[in-house]
Amino acid sequence: MSTADQSMTGVNRLLSNAGRSFSARALTLPIIGIAGLLTTRLVVGHLGEIGFATYALIVGFSALLPFNDLGLGAAVTDAVSRRESIPEHELLSVLQKSTRLLMIFGAVLIALSWALAAAGAWAPILGVAQSSSVELGAGLGMTFFAISIPLSLGARILQGSNNYHLAVALQALLSLTALAIVAFAASTSKPLWFFVSGPFLGTLVVAAASAVVARQKTGLSIFSRSRVQVPSGFKPALAKIALPVAVWAIAEPVAWHADRLILSHFSSLSAVASYSIVFALFAPINSLIAASGSSLWPIFAQRRTAMTLRVRDLASTTAIFAGVGVGLAAALLLVGPFLASFMSKGQVSIPFDLYLAFGAVIIIVAAMGPVSMSLTDATGLKFQAILTVPQVLINIPLSIIFAQHLGADGPVLATAIVLSFVLLISWNYAVKRIRSANSA
Repeated sequence: MSTADQSMTGVNRLLSNAGRSFSARALTLPIIGIAGLLTTRLVVGHLGEIGFATYALIVGFSALLPFNDLGLGAAVTDAVSRRESIPEHELLSVLQKSTRLLMIFGAVLIALSWALAAAGAWAPILGVAQSSSVELGAGLGMTFFAISIPLSLGARILQGSNNYHLAVALQALLSLTALAIVAFAASTSKPLWFFVSGPFLGTLVVAAASAVVARQKTGLSIFSRSRVQVPSGFKPALAKIALPVAVWAIAEPVAWHADRLILSHFSSLSAVASYSIVFALFAPINSLIAASGSSLWPIFAQRRTAMTLRVRDLASTTAIFAGVGVGLAAALLLVGPFLASFMSKGQVSIPFDLYLAFGAVIIIVAAMGPVSMSLTDATGLKFQAILTVPQVLINIPLSIIFAQHLGADGPVLATAIVLSFVLLISWNYAVKRIRSANSA
């Protein structure tokens, strides 16, 4: 078997791509972790428990946005991953149309965020006390976030071109930028809105850097106009990829990132603070898993096209990812309580059950990585989009019930239960599709 053929079967190339992204995240994780710890410590120390909870609610709100890049980032990743098998004008048309649409969307988002701020609507949305600093912080933060949306296509270009490890490495800039802004705010006694701007500005810096690196590595720029002749009447087929991912993007964050809002409305701000402290430890671990899993997208896409994707490859990769998840969960249980105490200066009480719940989620999410990435064609994405609907419908009310009885542990436990069923259903569907394709 030739080297080219070998790259289209087995787990070596899958693990090689995942390993590069894992290594990039592992190397930057200490930077991200330490910066995150110091940022949290500074916010808690200068704003107090309630102030930190408010800060966490505003900063975490962007993860709730049910549109993000409208699914267009997935269309760009898909087109770039198939660059060798599609006409150049098709790739460039996908990239340019996606950029235009996201620039328009960003402008609308900026206008909407400031309209809400002017109406004093952010505080009731977040479930916190009315404050001009809350309104200003949310408006300014969402402005930075909106500007970053079209620029974030640079990371999707890197993902599709097997350079996702570079996008992963650049994400360290978010934490460093946030720390710099928060440290300045703390040293000069700035109000809440200044603290909040740090993470949002960090998101913008990362997106801009990714766009620059993507152009250097691939020659693809999100802002340059194509010099390739486009056939008359040609329109890039964005919808078949973008629409399922948009639905997925609407449901997934709501099911996963609504926990703090649920706790603020159905439990207490103390529960929000406890949850946010442990989530600050969970987030870098989750990003490590996500980075490794996302790097599999172009490999699975190429193998689907070549009809060389095998169940045993998916099973082996999933088992390895789950094993890594177990190790990461164990690390959270062992080190988490000490780091949490340092971050909160002992001001926030955190039950050990909360670490256990997050540990379970880590293992499940790790196992889901390869399965989800094996379903990134139009049909697979449609299936995942459909599956997220019952996921939300079950997870939200279950989180509310658990939050009322279990406090901070509740939403995390609800997420673990729901994701377990999602994993089983997705695995069975992925295996069925692979076997069907191989027998055709």
